[in-house]
Amino acid sequence: MTTPDAQAIEQFRIAMEQFWHPVIRSQDLLDQPVRIKILDQEITVVRLDDEIAAFPDVCRHLGAALSLGDVTDGGKALRCRYHGWSYDKSGRCIDIPLRASDKIPAQARVRKYHSQERYGLVWVCLAEEPVGDLPPYPEFDDENYYKNEILQHDAWAASAPRLVMAALDDTHFSWVHPGTLGVAGEPRLPERVGDVPVRVEDNVLYSDYRTRLPAGPLAHEGAVGDDATTEVEFTSISTITSTKNVVTSAVGVSVTWNVYLPVSYNETLTFTQLSRTYDKDPSFDADIEEFNMGIKLEDKEIVESQKPWLLPPLRAQMILYVRPEDVPLVEFQKMAERLGVPQI
Repeated sequence: MTTPDAQAIEQFRIAMEQFWHPVIRSQDLLDQPVRIKILDQEITVVRLDDEIAAFPDVCRHLGAALSLGDVTDGGKALRCRYHGWSYDKSGRCIDIPLRASDKIPAQARVRKYHSQERYGLVWVCLAEEPVGDLPPYPEFDDENYYKNEILQHDAWAASAPRLVMAALDDTHFSWVHPGTLGVAGEPRLPERVGDVPVRVEDNVLYSDYRTRLPAGPLAHEGAVGDDATTEVEFTSISTITSTKNVVTSAVGVSVTWNVYLPVSYNETLTFTQLSRTYDKDPSFDADIEEFNMGIKLEDKEIVESQKPWLLPPLRAQMILYVRPEDVPLVEFQKMAERLGVPQI
């Protein structure tokens, strides 16, 4: 089976609704509404009365797209362009022009989704109550880290968990990323470090290991030996919809923070921010971004080729995991299944 049936897709959508998802960069949400597609549903995200509001992209009146409307009343209301119905930040209709002083029906309101603004992004949860908080990112507020601009990348034809697992996988470097994260023809099993190198705490997976990287933006000093590699320590931190790779080398710490917007079961958009404690001159930004983009493009072809689209359950053994190589991936899938993310 390569394509899931309609029931499996719907189960995946319902399961993923419970998490916080990044939908747009803060800098891109200005004074007018924006339409966003998330889990095959179109929503409207807008700033109203100095707060973020997220609604279904459907006016309660005749179903026109609220994202086509205008922010009015000094930034306090979103007015539908079709007949002028206006909604406040709670989703309540506060004005129907043709009714003048007549009472507005109590049913004239749209659902308001959970939303918040953090880490330079706007986040939305479609469920009645979110499961957990945002992905951990303390480096965002840490002045020791120089941070590149948050970038929004083109969508990949793959499910969000597949992208998480690609960033979490620590044994493919020499095959997919020769010269950047690995040495061609020299596959290396990372050295797991700590008493429990792969562990799950509060629905966050941590994987700690030590390996050697070719000289480059992540470890461009201290490279020794014929293969010109240097030892680094990785900590990969993953949730169902995010990955953060923290690389510690002789020159400092580099952080790659990826958060994923599931547009559909087989389409995922990535927001990325790179930060570091070294080379803080902005002139280094372009090289580091190019390095990261190169890695992403190398992964993209592989990840988009994986079948089936949705992960099969562990018990089906359709994916033949092996230990100790695949322990982080096994533990990630166990975590996903505990959280109710259904598999085909």
